[in-house]
Amino acid sequence: MTTDLNDKAVIENEQLSENTEQLLRDAEELISLAEAQCGNTEHFPLELLPAIAKNPDNFKLLTRIPYTKFGIGTRSIKLHDPVGDEKSMVILDTETTGLDIAKAKIIELAMVKVKYSPSLGLVTSIESIYDELEDPYEPISPDVQRITGISNEDVAGKKINEGEVCALLADNPLIVAHNASFDRPMFEKRFAHLSRLCSLPWGCSLSEIRWSTLDDRISSLKQEAIASATGFFYDAHRASTDCLALLWLLNNIQGALTALLASIDNTTYVIRALQAPYDVKNQLKNNGYSWYDSTRSRYQSQWWRAADKYWYKIVRSPDEYQKEIQFLTGLYHPMITPQNQGFYSMAYTAFTRYK
Repeated sequence: MTTDLNDKAVIENEQLSENTEQLLRDAEELISLAEAQCGNTEHFPLELLPAIAKNPDNFKLLTRIPYTKFGIGTRSIKLHDPVGDEKSMVILDTETTGLDIAKAKIIELAMVKVKYSPSLGLVTSIESIYDELEDPYEPISPDVQRITGISNEDVAGKKINEGEVCALLADNPLIVAHNASFDRPMFEKRFAHLSRLCSLPWGCSLSEIRWSTLDDRISSLKQEAIASATGFFYDAHRASTDCLALLWLLNNIQGALTALLASIDNTTYVIRALQAPYDVKNQLKNNGYSWYDSTRSRYQSQWWRAADKYWYKIVRSPDEYQKEIQFLTGLYHPMITPQNQGFYSMAYTAFTRYK
């Protein structure tokens, strides 16, 4: 009996050793393949197909998001059969000379006009695609050129066609951007002389969709990362491809567009805990408040402008709002002045949010 057990143990140890050696060989092979592919961004490595077939678990396939090949054109594209309740939406993106809203200028504006069905929670058609460069009449920094692929020569003498922009927005569509806190003030600064364009409803796919609850593979809010986590890629940082990629994500991650529309319909309350003493910072942080310092913020939009530094929290219902006011009242008592009115809060809708 003892001999049988010993023999079995020897066999198991030999098998374990063989498995370990095989894993090490596989790892060495994978390292060699990875090193050979470093810097290869020009083509799919067809020469790796035998290795992929041998060990498919070592590889991940990313598929280009349809219609994101730059220069696809402006033609209308049917995505789903219409059901009769379709509304207009414009997915918008800007490329700019920088991130400081007060100083930056738009160098590329893209707008993808679509029809969407609220009942289906889907975009049913792409109506048109507008993409235009604009000369900022100042040098584009090397960093911006590297990120966007847009050079000073590309924009020289170019100008956004305001007539086409107005035509795309003539039916007062919902505008959606992935980071509307930046794109809305940039857009409205550029078209400030056209007041109608500065009073349209906006939604933000960055802040108004809880992506990780829709797909547990998603761990980052960056648009490229969301695409990659769900098996797709696109050539980022050209405005129209960014718009078309966002359209794909909204349409193909189940519940994304429905969640965005529900959030857009709600009133948002931004509660600012002005004059909060230092010794309550942990209670504020534990209750979901975030610190805002205008001197360190990349974005200087009216959406946040109320004081230089403060703790804030965003809530999305009247009940949550009352709960937070009660929490702050029990936490500390600010000096009430005509300027701050104690706790400073404002209600925002899709028409006023992100300005």
